[in-house]
Amino acid sequence: MSRLMRVRTQLIPIWLLIAVAASIGMLSKPLPAAAANEPREAWTTSRLQGAPVPPEPFQITPAFPQVKFDHPTCLLEIPGTDLLLVTEIGGKVWSFRNSPTVTQTQLVADLQSLANGGVSLFSAVADPDFAHNRFLYFCLVHPGDGRHSRVSRFTMTNDASPRLDPASETVIITWPSGGHNAGCLRFGPDGMLYIATGDGSGPNPPDGLTTGQDVSDLLGSILRIDVRGTTSGQTYQIPSDNPFTTQPGARAEVYAYGLRNPWKFNIDRRNGDVYVADNGWETWEMIHLVKAGSNWGWPVMEGRVPLRTEVAVGPTPITPPIRDHHHSEANSVIGGPVCHSVKLPQLDGHFIYGDYITGTIWSVVRGKDGQFIGQTLVDTDLRITDFLETEAGDVLVVDYDLTGQIYQLQPNTAEDRSTTFPRTLSRTGLFESLTPLQPATGVISYQVIAPRWMDGAAGQRFVAIPGTDSIQLAPHSGQAGTYPDGTVLVKHLTIPSTDTTESRPLETQILLLQNGTWNPYVYLWNANGSDADLVPPNGAQTPVSWPATDGSTKERTWHSGSANECRLCHNAGSGNVLGFVASQLTGRRNAAPDERSPIRRLLQQGTITAGPDSDASADYRLVAPSDQTEELNDRARSYLHANCSMCHHRGGNAIVSFYLSRNLAFEQLNTNKGTGIGTFGMTNAKIIVPGDPYRSVLMYRFSKLGNGRMPYIGSYVVDSEGVTLLESWIRSLSSTGQLSDPLISGTSQATALSGLPHLSATSDEAQATVRTLLSSTEGALALTAMLHADSSLSGLHPTVLREAANTSNDIRGLFDHFLPEQLRKKTLGRKFNPELVLTQQSDATRGQLIFFSDNARCRTCHHSSEPEQSVGPTLTDISRRYSLKSELLQHVMQPSLKIDDRFAAWTV
Repeated sequence: MSRLMRVRTQLIPIWLLIAVAASIGMLSKPLPAAAANEPREAWTTSRLQGAPVPPEPFQITPAFPQVKFDHPTCLLEIPGTDLLLVTEIGGKVWSFRNSPTVTQTQLVADLQSLANGGVSLFSAVADPDFAHNRFLYFCLVHPGDGRHSRVSRFTMTNDASPRLDPASETVIITWPSGGHNAGCLRFGPDGMLYIATGDGSGPNPPDGLTTGQDVSDLLGSILRIDVRGTTSGQTYQIPSDNPFTTQPGARAEVYAYGLRNPWKFNIDRRNGDVYVADNGWETWEMIHLVKAGSNWGWPVMEGRVPLRTEVAVGPTPITPPIRDHHHSEANSVIGGPVCHSVKLPQLDGHFIYGDYITGTIWSVVRGKDGQFIGQTLVDTDLRITDFLETEAGDVLVVDYDLTGQIYQLQPNTAEDRSTTFPRTLSRTGLFESLTPLQPATGVISYQVIAPRWMDGAAGQRFVAIPGTDSIQLAPHSGQAGTYPDGTVLVKHLTIPSTDTTESRPLETQILLLQNGTWNPYVYLWNANGSDADLVPPNGAQTPVSWPATDGSTKERTWHSGSANECRLCHNAGSGNVLGFVASQLTGRRNAAPDERSPIRRLLQQGTITAGPDSDASADYRLVAPSDQTEELNDRARSYLHANCSMCHHRGGNAIVSFYLSRNLAFEQLNTNKGTGIGTFGMTNAKIIVPGDPYRSVLMYRFSKLGNGRMPYIGSYVVDSEGVTLLESWIRSLSSTGQLSDPLISGTSQATALSGLPHLSATSDEAQATVRTLLSSTEGALALTAMLHADSSLSGLHPTVLREAANTSNDIRGLFDHFLPEQLRKKTLGRKFNPELVLTQQSDATRGQLIFFSDNARCRTCHHSSEPEQSVGPTLTDISRRYSLKSELLQHVMQPSLKIDDRFAAWTV
């Protein structure tokens, strides 16, 4: 029997639930005659085993396979017992035996009773003197008093099945809540209670309360208090060595500040060092080493990058992180233990941490030279919320909602099979022939109803399941589908054919399920289309000739995604699998009677063993966005679901909290909010302004390239048909307010927009009309939408591009799509070849200009020559230490790769 992995799928609407019931009933009866004629043959040719790189040094395995929890947030040991304690976000507290064979959990308390509902529970910690006082401390959000965060102490009973008495609550400390609450609790070896607080606001705008640099409140900080005694009117004392006890107006509880949302931190039990994992805003995740009085810069800085520079810096200098991760590899870092496990001696002294979104686990340690060095321990699919190093030396990892279980970090003993992993597509066993493309026996093709925009490439899809096993699609909303280990999902991309050219293979993407983890790989086809080579884990960029509709070709750069970029969409939060799910396999609503839906065909083949009836129909379903026979609202919502909902769903990793899942009603999308990240020059802009696409940030970001573009990853070409669809849909929504000028009859921009198509493209009148539209972002967005919708207006492109070149970045970026790629401003982008950079001619004068520019991040920490004005080594020091350009480039690309201990933190 092959190993099976439970994988959470996206929410499925009610019509699918009814359909699934019908299908399950159908499965209990003999299959229709057609099924007997086309059963799926066994796939026996897979060579996709192991990985193309040596095994990661560590692995995770289920620590307690028989127990799981409902969105667990914290794990700790109950001192003096063999019990572990788990908190859930919904307020329940559970205990269970620390044994891999445990099958039962005991309810310790339901803290919803504190407020008759509305409590969110983040963390817990045992008192250092727990053996005598039985005190446990919890951090929770309480709905009372305008909703606040609090740390409360409870007394636990001393029996075999311990309980908490909610009536024993003593509130220790409170602070305002709202969005970023943090709430991690730790006792240090000094006996003090350390508390993490967030900035108290949502993602946008950044630090909405402007509290990060303000030490007169408790927000955005690490607090340090003494709960062993009380003072007048307080249930705690202020340690006399706290850094701001004599600072006028400061809260003496503040130990360090300038944090955004430090969800989890930890303390080295040997030396008291405090390591904090702080969730960043749009671009960076940070790891900090805490010293008394440390200021980590939020919101003036996001890590090392200037952000809200208008905010006054707090009373101590800003300290850079000891390690930071770009959002291409992490999105929500979670702090773990400073490891001193006898079972993992190779990690002694390492601060272990993970990422809630990507599931990757790393460590960072101070080297012998005082510099900090990081390493990747293991990539997982987990939604990590906490870690624990037990007294016995087990390092445990808590999963939030992939499985809701607890895992153990262990050395990886897997055999290194990287040399045998197929480096070419022809050796994978997926295809019998590549020219023409012919799937191997047992590899099944399928279609999705709403494909994602793939920069103009066409896609074929296949599923390959080892042997004769079947996939079980989820029968109910929020439940998991079951995929046999070794399952491969394939998306084969081609450059489409035209009247004068044939289609050409471009890239073949696969998702491979091995040992419970979905791993993405990309094979890039060679120029003659005979085979495809495995792309390195960091992705690749390849020049391609793309056929245009007028018979010409355009030179483009094709971007093959990195493994981490793939995981930003294919992760536990999105369900990992995005295409082979029930909502994408139902087929066309208006299909002919004899046209079977993909899901019915897959059922009859035995590829799947449960799924909705192909004849079901209801309001909430996906349709083909290009199908003009479907309702406009269904087409647009299906398009947004396919392109955006993997991040923009409840609990997703999007910075701005709005949702684009198709199963939600429009009123539930939360798109009527302010933009948070920026308005791009639009007046009274919102995510979506019903009736007005030209004040809708959604429309703007889909219409541009470069900075601010959406989708953020995976797309580098604007989808003209998609822009037109979104424009039509937003205009069709009932307007409730004032429209922008391009939509108000009689305004200069409305007149310009309606008259422009009738003018000679090269006339002075056309030039003046274009200038009128380019005088505002709203007019420019209306103009770019018109150009996307009507290719016959391509004669206007030179005039528009010439005029747009003299406008602001917000406007100019809307027209890069119409400019040949080779004529666009050259930038390195997020991915580039360092070797290519090193071949370029150096220009010290230009480098000096960049270093002293407002947008450069280097000079924030590094002065050119004065040590007393430098947070890091000066440029003079750097030039003496690193004489090779390759060494300098490495540190520019990875500024926190190694940090001298002298510059790791400030001590006050």
